[in-house]
Amino acid sequence: MKLRITVDGRVQGLWDDGLELSQLGPVRVRRASYIEFDNRSQQWCVRAARPRGWLATLAWYLLPGRRRRVLFRAVSRAEALAWERECFSGAAR
Repeated sequence: MKLRITVDGRVQGLWDDGLELSQLGPVRVRRASYIEFDNRSQQWCVRAARPRGWLATLAWYLLPGRRRRVLFRAVSRAEALAWERECFSGAAR
């Protein structure tokens, strides 16, 4: 698990249930991605989460291709989870 605390006190990174964030105080979680199985391609897809900001969110709703943007595909869920961990834990270094 790698967490980074920003100057304004936000915590960024990946965590699992081994760390009870609620013990640190009120928690607000914003996802960077999510993983789901795509029945058509028969693969696990790491998809980008909804963007931040009102204009980006509006574009996200109006442009369906952006909404479903796939960052990575894998045959196994474990491989998709490993890619997500590698990709997003780098941001928390």
